Amino acid sequence: MKNVRNAFSLLIVGLLILSTYSCSTHKKGLSTIKRPSAEKIQYILDSICIEGKNLYHAERANWIATDTVVAHFGMDAVGGSVRWQPADSIWCITFFDATQQYTLMEMRYNCRNEEYGFTYTQRFLTDAEKNVMKLHNRMFENAINNYRDSIHIANPEFGNPNFDFIRINNKTIRMYILQGTNKPNLIPFGLDYSFDFDYNGNVQAFRRYHQSLIPIPTVSEEGEKVGTPFHSHLKNNPYITPTDICNFLLYRNPEMKQMYILSTALDGYIIYQAENNSAVFLSKEAMDKIFNR
Repeated sequence: MKNVRNAFSLLIVGLLILSTYSCSTHKKGLSTIKRPSAEKIQYILDSICIEGKNLYHAERANWIATDTVVAHFGMDAVGGSVRWQPADSIWCITFFDATQQYTLMEMRYNCRNEEYGFTYTQRFLTDAEKNVMKLHNRMFENAINNYRDSIHIANPEFGNPNFDFIRINNKTIRMYILQGTNKPNLIPFGLDYSFDFDYNGNVQAFRRYHQSLIPIPTVSEEGEKVGTPFHSHLKNNPYITPTDICNFLLYRNPEMKQMYILSTALDGYIIYQAENNSAVFLSKEAMDKIFNR
Protein backbone atom coordinates (compact mmCIF):
# COMPACT_ATOMS: atom_id res chain seq x y z
CA MET A 1 0.00 0.00 0.00
CA LYS A 2 2.84 2.40 0.77
CA ASN A 3 4.29 1.93 -2.73
CA VAL A 4 0.86 2.51 -4.28
CA ARG A 5 0.42 5.73 -2.30
CA ASN A 6 3.86 6.95 -3.29
CA ALA A 7 3.03 6.25 -6.91
CA PHE A 8 -0.18 8.27 -6.62
CA SER A 9 1.77 11.20 -5.21
CA LEU A 10 3.85 11.33 -8.38
CA LEU A 11 0.66 11.85 -10.36
CA ILE A 12 -0.45 15.03 -8.62
CA VAL A 13 0.73 17.33 -11.34
CA GLY A 14 -1.74 19.78 -12.83
CA LEU A 15 -1.17 19.14 -16.54
CA LEU A 16 -0.90 15.43 -16.00
CA ILE A 17 -4.24 15.25 -14.22
CA LEU A 18 -5.94 17.34 -16.87
CA SER A 19 -4.95 14.69 -19.42
CA THR A 20 -7.04 12.07 -17.61
CA TYR A 21 -10.33 13.59 -18.68
CA SER A 22 -10.16 12.34 -22.26
CA CYS A 23 -12.06 9.06 -21.74
CA SER A 24 -15.74 8.94 -20.82
CA THR A 25 -16.06 5.14 -21.08
CA HIS A 26 -13.74 2.29 -20.17
CA LYS A 27 -14.25 -1.30 -21.31
CA LYS A 28 -13.53 -3.80 -18.61
CA GLY A 29 -14.30 -7.32 -19.74
CA LEU A 30 -17.85 -7.19 -21.08
CA SER A 31 -18.85 -4.16 -19.02
CA THR A 32 -18.53 -0.48 -19.86
CA ILE A 33 -18.01 2.28 -17.31
CA LYS A 34 -19.94 5.38 -18.29
CA ARG A 35 -18.79 8.65 -16.79
CA PRO A 36 -20.20 12.15 -16.87
CA SER A 37 -18.22 14.67 -18.88
CA ALA A 38 -14.95 15.98 -17.48
CA GLU A 39 -16.55 19.37 -16.96
CA LYS A 40 -19.46 17.91 -15.00
CA ILE A 41 -17.19 15.78 -12.81
CA GLN A 42 -15.04 18.80 -11.98
CA TYR A 43 -18.08 20.99 -11.33
CA ILE A 44 -19.45 18.43 -8.87
CA LEU A 45 -16.08 18.07 -7.14
CA ASP A 46 -15.68 21.85 -6.83
CA SER A 47 -19.15 22.16 -5.26
CA ILE A 48 -18.45 19.35 -2.81
CA CYS A 49 -15.15 20.94 -1.77
CA ILE A 50 -16.88 24.24 -0.99
CA GLU A 51 -19.54 22.53 1.09
CA GLY A 52 -17.02 20.26 2.81
CA LYS A 53 -14.85 23.22 3.84
CA ASN A 54 -17.90 25.04 5.23
CA LEU A 55 -18.81 21.92 7.20
CA TYR A 56 -15.26 21.81 8.52
CA HIS A 57 -15.51 25.44 9.65
CA ALA A 58 -18.79 24.67 11.42
CA GLU A 59 -17.25 21.74 13.30
CA ARG A 60 -13.98 23.52 14.08
CA ALA A 61 -15.84 26.55 15.41
CA ASN A 62 -17.93 24.27 17.61
CA TRP A 63 -14.82 22.49 18.94
CA ILE A 64 -13.17 25.78 19.86
CA ALA A 65 -16.32 27.26 21.40
CA THR A 66 -17.17 24.13 23.40
CA ASP A 67 -13.66 23.79 24.84
CA THR A 68 -13.71 27.47 25.81
CA VAL A 69 -17.13 27.54 27.47
CA VAL A 70 -16.43 24.36 29.44
CA ALA A 71 -13.08 25.76 30.60
CA HIS A 72 -14.78 28.95 31.82
CA PHE A 73 -18.02 27.61 33.30
CA GLY A 74 -17.80 23.83 33.57
CA MET A 75 -19.97 21.30 31.75
CA ASP A 76 -22.78 21.33 34.34
CA ALA A 77 -23.45 25.03 33.81
CA VAL A 78 -24.10 24.67 30.07
CA GLY A 79 -27.71 24.09 29.09
CA GLY A 80 -27.09 23.90 25.37
CA SER A 81 -26.07 25.95 22.38
CA VAL A 82 -27.30 27.26 19.06
CA ARG A 83 -25.12 27.64 15.97
CA TRP A 84 -25.99 29.41 12.74
CA GLN A 85 -24.64 31.41 9.81
CA PRO A 86 -25.65 35.08 9.76
CA ALA A 87 -23.51 35.35 6.60
CA ASP A 88 -21.83 32.82 4.30
CA SER A 89 -18.39 33.45 5.81
CA ILE A 90 -19.46 33.78 9.48
CA TRP A 91 -20.47 31.24 12.10
CA CYS A 92 -22.03 32.33 15.40
CA ILE A 93 -22.35 30.05 18.41
CA THR A 94 -24.30 31.01 21.54
CA PHE A 95 -24.15 28.93 24.71
CA PHE A 96 -26.87 29.33 27.31
CA ASP A 97 -27.40 28.32 30.91
CA ALA A 98 -29.32 25.32 32.24
CA THR A 99 -32.61 27.29 32.19
CA GLN A 100 -32.08 28.12 28.50
CA GLN A 101 -32.95 31.73 29.29
CA TYR A 102 -29.57 33.48 29.59
CA THR A 103 -26.44 33.42 27.50
CA LEU A 104 -23.14 32.28 28.97
CA MET A 105 -20.89 32.97 26.00
CA GLU A 106 -21.02 33.90 22.34
CA MET A 107 -18.38 33.16 19.72
CA ARG A 108 -18.09 34.66 16.25
CA TYR A 109 -15.92 32.73 13.78
CA ASN A 110 -14.71 34.06 10.43
CA CYS A 111 -14.29 31.33 7.81
CA ARG A 112 -12.09 33.45 5.55
CA ASN A 113 -9.23 33.90 8.02
CA GLU A 114 -10.32 31.41 10.75
CA GLU A 115 -10.16 34.17 13.36
CA TYR A 116 -12.68 34.20 16.22
CA GLY A 117 -13.67 36.20 19.29
CA PHE A 118 -15.74 35.67 22.44
CA THR A 119 -18.33 37.71 24.34
CA TYR A 120 -19.25 36.85 27.93
CA THR A 121 -21.92 39.48 28.62
CA GLN A 122 -24.98 37.78 30.11
CA ARG A 123 -28.30 38.57 28.41
CA PHE A 124 -31.61 37.01 27.50
CA LEU A 125 -31.68 34.85 24.38
CA THR A 126 -32.92 36.83 21.40
CA ASP A 127 -36.04 35.84 19.47
CA ALA A 128 -33.81 34.99 16.50
CA GLU A 129 -31.72 32.60 18.61
CA LYS A 130 -34.85 30.98 20.05
CA ASN A 131 -36.33 30.54 16.58
CA VAL A 132 -33.15 28.94 15.21
CA MET A 133 -33.00 26.59 18.20
CA LYS A 134 -36.67 25.59 17.76
CA LEU A 135 -36.19 25.02 14.03
CA HIS A 136 -33.09 22.88 14.54
CA ASN A 137 -34.86 20.83 17.23
CA ARG A 138 -37.81 20.28 14.90
CA MET A 139 -35.51 19.18 12.09
CA PHE A 140 -33.63 16.80 14.36
CA GLU A 141 -36.84 15.23 15.67
CA ASN A 142 -38.30 14.82 12.16
CA ALA A 143 -35.09 13.21 10.91
CA ILE A 144 -34.81 10.76 13.79
CA ASN A 145 -38.53 9.90 13.84
CA ASN A 146 -38.61 9.13 10.12
CA TYR A 147 -35.19 7.56 9.55
CA ARG A 148 -34.24 6.04 12.90
CA ASP A 149 -33.77 2.54 11.44
CA SER A 150 -31.49 3.87 8.67
CA ILE A 151 -29.04 5.65 10.97
CA HIS A 152 -26.21 3.74 12.65
CA ILE A 153 -23.57 5.19 14.93
CA ALA A 154 -20.43 3.78 16.48
CA ASN A 155 -20.07 2.44 19.99
CA PRO A 156 -19.88 5.40 22.42
CA GLU A 157 -16.43 4.16 23.46
CA PHE A 158 -15.24 5.07 19.95
CA GLY A 159 -16.89 8.49 19.97
CA ASN A 160 -20.18 10.33 19.60
CA PRO A 161 -21.78 11.64 16.41
CA ASN A 162 -21.72 15.35 15.63
CA PHE A 163 -24.66 17.29 14.18
CA ASP A 164 -24.31 20.34 11.94
CA PHE A 165 -26.93 22.48 10.19
CA ILE A 166 -25.62 24.06 6.99
CA ARG A 167 -27.59 26.65 5.03
CA ILE A 168 -27.53 25.55 1.38
CA ASN A 169 -29.74 28.33 -0.06
CA ASN A 170 -32.86 30.29 0.84
CA LYS A 171 -34.98 27.13 0.50
CA THR A 172 -32.83 24.37 1.97
CA ILE A 173 -31.01 23.66 5.24
CA ARG A 174 -28.89 20.50 5.39
CA MET A 175 -28.31 18.61 8.63
CA TYR A 176 -25.17 16.50 8.69
CA ILE A 177 -24.50 13.61 11.03
CA LEU A 178 -20.76 12.94 11.28
CA GLN A 179 -19.16 10.23 13.33
CA GLY A 180 -16.64 11.64 15.77
CA THR A 181 -14.00 9.83 17.77
CA ASN A 182 -12.15 10.23 21.04
CA LYS A 183 -9.54 7.68 19.96
CA PRO A 184 -6.14 9.18 19.18
CA ASN A 185 -4.50 9.05 15.74
CA LEU A 186 -7.63 8.06 13.80
CA ILE A 187 -9.75 9.69 11.10
CA PRO A 188 -13.36 8.47 11.49
CA PHE A 189 -14.61 8.17 7.92
CA GLY A 190 -18.04 6.61 7.49
CA LEU A 191 -21.31 6.35 9.45
CA ASP A 192 -22.22 9.75 7.99
CA TYR A 193 -25.54 11.05 6.74
CA SER A 194 -27.31 14.19 5.65
CA PHE A 195 -30.90 15.42 5.55
CA ASP A 196 -32.29 18.28 3.51
CA PHE A 197 -35.08 20.34 5.09
CA ASP A 198 -37.25 23.20 4.03
CA TYR A 199 -37.43 26.18 6.36
CA ASN A 200 -40.46 24.69 8.10
CA GLY A 201 -38.35 21.73 9.23
CA ASN A 202 -39.84 19.16 6.84
CA VAL A 203 -37.48 16.47 5.48
CA GLN A 204 -36.94 16.79 1.72
CA ALA A 205 -34.09 14.30 1.16
CA PHE A 206 -31.96 11.74 3.01
CA ARG A 207 -28.47 10.49 2.10
CA ARG A 208 -26.21 7.79 3.49
CA TYR A 209 -22.64 8.39 2.31
CA HIS A 210 -20.83 5.25 3.53
CA GLN A 211 -22.10 1.82 4.50
CA SER A 212 -19.89 1.38 7.55
CA LEU A 213 -17.27 2.95 9.81
CA ILE A 214 -13.84 3.34 8.17
CA PRO A 215 -11.29 4.36 10.82
CA ILE A 216 -8.07 5.37 9.08
CA PRO A 217 -4.89 5.63 11.20
CA THR A 218 -2.82 8.79 11.06
CA VAL A 219 0.16 7.05 12.70
CA SER A 220 1.58 3.68 11.65
CA GLU A 221 2.17 0.74 13.98
CA GLU A 222 5.84 1.74 13.96
CA GLY A 223 4.93 5.19 15.27
CA GLU A 224 5.53 7.04 11.98
CA LYS A 225 3.07 9.64 10.67
CA VAL A 226 1.01 8.30 7.77
CA GLY A 227 1.48 10.46 4.70
CA THR A 228 -1.73 9.90 2.74
CA PRO A 229 -5.00 8.20 3.77
CA PHE A 230 -6.90 6.03 1.30
CA HIS A 231 -10.39 4.54 1.25
CA SER A 232 -12.89 3.40 -1.38
CA HIS A 233 -16.48 4.26 -2.23
CA LEU A 234 -19.12 1.85 -3.49
CA LYS A 235 -20.99 2.52 -6.72
CA ASN A 236 -23.83 4.36 -4.99
CA ASN A 237 -21.34 6.99 -3.75
CA PRO A 238 -19.28 8.07 -6.79
CA TYR A 239 -17.65 11.22 -5.44
CA ILE A 240 -15.76 12.48 -2.44
CA THR A 241 -18.23 13.68 0.21
CA PRO A 242 -18.36 16.85 2.31
CA THR A 243 -18.06 14.58 5.35
CA ASP A 244 -14.85 13.04 3.94
CA ILE A 245 -13.36 16.52 3.59
CA CYS A 246 -14.55 17.73 7.00
CA ASN A 247 -13.23 14.81 9.03
CA PHE A 248 -9.99 14.64 7.04
CA LEU A 249 -9.28 18.31 7.83
CA LEU A 250 -10.29 17.89 11.47
CA TYR A 251 -8.38 14.72 12.35
CA ARG A 252 -5.40 14.51 9.95
CA ASN A 253 -1.81 14.79 11.09
CA PRO A 254 0.38 17.69 9.81
CA GLU A 255 2.01 15.41 7.22
CA MET A 256 -1.29 14.61 5.54
CA LYS A 257 -1.60 16.96 2.58
CA GLN A 258 -3.69 14.74 0.31
CA MET A 259 -6.40 12.10 0.47
CA TYR A 260 -7.17 9.41 -2.13
CA ILE A 261 -10.56 7.84 -2.76
CA LEU A 262 -11.18 4.93 -5.10
CA SER A 263 -14.47 5.54 -6.95
CA THR A 264 -15.80 2.21 -8.18
CA ALA A 265 -18.66 4.02 -9.94
CA LEU A 266 -16.30 6.22 -11.98
CA ASP A 267 -13.58 3.55 -12.22
CA GLY A 268 -10.85 5.86 -11.05
CA TYR A 269 -9.47 7.91 -8.19
CA ILE A 270 -10.48 11.20 -6.61
CA ILE A 271 -7.53 13.07 -5.16
CA TYR A 272 -8.17 15.78 -2.59
CA GLN A 273 -5.63 18.51 -1.79
CA ALA A 274 -6.01 20.05 1.66
CA GLU A 275 -3.82 23.09 1.01
CA ASN A 276 -6.11 24.63 -1.58
CA ASN A 277 -9.30 22.66 -0.84
CA SER A 278 -9.51 21.11 -4.30
CA ALA A 279 -10.23 17.70 -5.78
CA VAL A 280 -9.55 16.14 -9.17
CA PHE A 281 -10.48 12.89 -10.84
CA LEU A 282 -7.86 10.48 -12.20
CA SER A 283 -9.16 7.58 -14.30
CA LYS A 284 -7.74 4.08 -13.97
CA GLU A 285 -7.03 3.82 -17.69
CA ALA A 286 -5.04 7.06 -17.59
CA MET A 287 -3.01 5.78 -14.66
CA ASP A 288 -2.40 2.48 -16.45
CA LYS A 289 -1.21 4.39 -19.50
CA ILE A 290 1.18 6.47 -17.42
CA PHE A 291 2.70 3.31 -15.90
CA ASN A 292 2.50 1.35 -19.18
CA ARG A 293 0.39 -1.36 -17.56
